[in-house]
This record gives sequence, structure tokens and C-alpha cells, in this order.
Amino acid sequence: MYNEKKLHPITLVTTAYSRLVSFIWPIIFFAFSSSRLDGFGLILTVLSITIFGLVYLADVLRFVRTTYWIEGNRFVVKSGLFVQNEKDVQITRIQSIDYSEDIVHRFFNATKLEIKTPGKGIVLDALSKENALQLANQLHFLKETFLVSERKSTTEPQIDRHSGFSLQKAGVTRTVYTMSLVDILKMNVMGGSVIKGFIVFVGAINIFGELIPDALFDQARTFVSQTAIVSILLLSIGVFLLLFFIGSLLSIIKNFEYKVDVTNNYLTIEKGLLEVKSQTIAVANIQSVWEKQNWVQKLAGYTTFSVGITSDENVADKKDTSEATEKGEIILLPLVKTKQLAVLRAEIVPQFICQPAQPVVPLRSWRRFIQVPLLIWISLSLLVSYILWPFAWIIGAVMSLLTILYGYRSYKRTGYTLSEAEITFQLPKFISTETVYLRRDRILNLTVKQTPFLKKSHLGKVEVSSALGDSAQVKQLSFIEEADCERIFNWFLTTERSKVYGTGNKDSSPSIEAMAHSRVHE
Repeated sequence: MYNEKKLHPITLVTTAYSRLVSFIWPIIFFAFSSSRLDGFGLILTVLSITIFGLVYLADVLRFVRTTYWIEGNRFVVKSGLFVQNEKDVQITRIQSIDYSEDIVHRFFNATKLEIKTPGKGIVLDALSKENALQLANQLHFLKETFLVSERKSTTEPQIDRHSGFSLQKAGVTRTVYTMSLVDILKMNVMGGSVIKGFIVFVGAINIFGELIPDALFDQARTFVSQTAIVSILLLSIGVFLLLFFIGSLLSIIKNFEYKVDVTNNYLTIEKGLLEVKSQTIAVANIQSVWEKQNWVQKLAGYTTFSVGITSDENVADKKDTSEATEKGEIILLPLVKTKQLAVLRAEIVPQFICQPAQPVVPLRSWRRFIQVPLLIWISLSLLVSYILWPFAWIIGAVMSLLTILYGYRSYKRTGYTLSEAEITFQLPKFISTETVYLRRDRILNLTVKQTPFLKKSHLGKVEVSSALGDSAQVKQLSFIEEADCERIFNWFLTTERSKVYGTGNKDSSPSIEAMAHSRVHE
């Protein structure tokens, strides 16, 4: 058993910073809203500051009572305010040891360490960089020792601090993807930086609206009413550029020096300006991969590449700093040229073949993509026009036209492709196209659906479920030929390795009626 150790005293500063960030907005809001709340805002401000003090006092007591140590094949952390609880992970099950550093960490030469396993993880905030590196080296060494009992070497593998704590080794780790400032700006042009900037802009106005004199708003209204259309247009362009600047600045701060490294069977993402983050992904644990390409990206020859993993921790945990979204999606390559993606995929996820999908929706299925939403828009617009607003039918007409265009696009681009061990789904969205690659051994279940109307037209739907995050993702091919449904179902159940698969060829497979009585494979 190793001696118990305590967190670095700088934890008190990093914790205070984190708490202050979470409390600062309500404090500012109540302070500037005191005049509107007839003095009650001052009471709320004092109350918020008092709650902040009490919460921070609890954090101090929790820091004093927190210790960690290594015992056999277990890494243990004991903590608690009044009742101390022990949380431990098996060292042999550690998937990655990542780090993150906000402004306070970097100023005091400290770091936050995240020890992740398939089931649960442990976060240590904060450690000195020297102690963090020593602990990461020790855990990696013990993991290798426990897994390879015949190992004789007693030399601990050293990890380069600048490469993080993510199983990276000199001479083995290679960088496969980086983003420059120009790439980040391109990503913002093709993405939603303007929308993000608009949200920040509106939020700032709502919070600091009390500081803006009412006379200024009156002058703005007078200016708009007396200004020519060209001037208003120029003003709108200026606001647009301002919002784009705000969104781009936020994106640069988040994605500064973005890079993806490959070390044996691990991927590591490192990025950040004010807060540096490192995240490691075990390639063997990737459940699915997919590409998302909107219209602007398609015209410019770019796309976005993501991977799906299962969650290590409850995403509601505020200490989790990973890039996984609530659904377990990690955007691995935020912006990559379409022509370069095939080479990068082969390096990053060599177990995926990633064959392109072929459109398979028959012409008679086109109306099925639009008939229900079209009926809803027409009925709703006519009802609102009759009861509330006579011109609501214009909005209904526009939305109906967009629905028809989307339905035609779905008919033209929905498709799939089968290989021996993998299926590709191409699923068009309203302004983008999603291409999903799923290996057969990672599919949880596959269901073929057919209503009486679809049965009469010899059509069907195929629904595939795979693990993602702390639950599952479901992808569906809609209104494809009955023969395609049979082929996909038969591919999912077959164990023949010599069979050649593709699209458009009929092979002996069970009927829809037989599939309806077949047990779902899990």
C-alpha cells in the first residue's frame, strides 16, 4: 500500500474560481436589476454572496478531508464533507489519464487529472504538474505490470509533459490532424459562429440592459426611422460581422492549437487557449463513426468527422471535461477536406471500411416523405389564418414548399451499402447529410418495420440501434424496397464469411413475414 496523499493546496484557489464562475452571473443580474425589483435585488445579491460563501466553506472542508492512494490493483480516493466515502477504480481497467488546465491551473503550474475507466472515473483537482506526471507514470507502469506478469523491467515509462498524460510515448505518437487559426475561421464560416455570437450578444443586452440609458434606445429608433435603406443594410452587415467576430473568438479560445494524435491503439485530442484540455479515446471502444456535411461544406469540399463512444461518467457530472456530448458523440475532425478524409480514416479507425452508400429509395416512396408533414402545415396554416392572422397561410406555403424540397432530397439521397462486416447508412437532414458507418458486431439490434400500407406497396423500414453515450443511438432507413429490408436483415444474421454483399442484388433471404417472427438479435 502506498502512503495516503492530499491534493495540492492550490485546489482551494481553483475551487474558488469554479464556484465564482457559477455564481457571478446571478450576482451581477440581481445587482443590476435592484432598481426594477424595488430594492429586493439587493437582498437577492447579498443572499447569493452568502450562499457562495457557505458553498465554498463546504469545499474547503471537503478538501481537508480528501486523500488518495494506491492499494494493490486499486486507485482509491477518500472524500466527504461529514461522512467520508471511498471511491476506487481498478488500475488494469484504466482507459486513459487525461488532463485539463484552466487559467488558474496554468498560472499556478497545476493541472486537473482525470482517470477514466469503462464504468466510472476519478477527477483530482488539483495536483502540481510534477505530482500529476509522477502519478500518471506510476499508474501506467502498474497497469502494464499487472497485465503482463512476466515483465521484468522496473523502469517507469516516462511521458512527455507536452504530450499530456494520455499513454503517449516519444517515437510512437504521431500527429495526424491539426487546425490552424485559418482552419478555425473556415469552420466558423461554414458553421454556426454567427448564431453563437447572436446568443452571447442578446444575453449581454439582457444582463447589462440597466446600464444602457433609455435615451440611447430612443435615438436608435429615431435613427432607423429616418435612415435610408442602404444605411440600414450597411448597419446590418456591421452587426453581422460583429456577431461573427464574437463567435469566432469563442471558437478560437476553445479550439486553439487543436490536434489529434495517434499512439498505438489510442487517439488523443488536445486543444484550448484559456483552458487546455486533453482527452484520450481507445480505438477498440469506438462504437460507430459518421460524417456530417452541410450545404456550405459540400460546396467548399469539406466535411466533419465524428466518432461515437460509450460514456465513462454520468454526463451530468459537472467535473467531466471531456468532449463527449450527452449522446456520446465526439467531433474528432471538426473540418477536414473531403479528399483527405479517406487517408485519415485509415489511420484513425482502421477497423472501419467506410464504403460509400448508394441511393436505394424507389420513386413511389417520394410522397411518403412529405405527405404527413405537408398535411400538418397546410391544416395548421389554414386554421391560424381563419382564427388569428389572415396572412398565416404565407408561412404555411413557405414551409410546405420546404417540406416538398426536403422530401425530394430524402428520396434522392437516402441509401445504404453492405460489406461483409459493416453497413453504411446515408441519411439526409434538412440542411446536411449524415453518413453513418456501423460494424455488425457493434449493432445492438436490428428491426424491420412494415405497416399494412407499406406491405401493400412492398416497402419497409430498417431500424438499427448501437451503443452511444450512456444509452443508444437509433438510425432508420425509411421507405426502401422490401427486398432491401430482407437483404439487410439476412446480412445481420448470417455468419457466412465468403458471401459477397452490395446493393441492388437480390439473394436468398427470409421474407418480411418470417422476419416478423424472428427473434431480434442482440
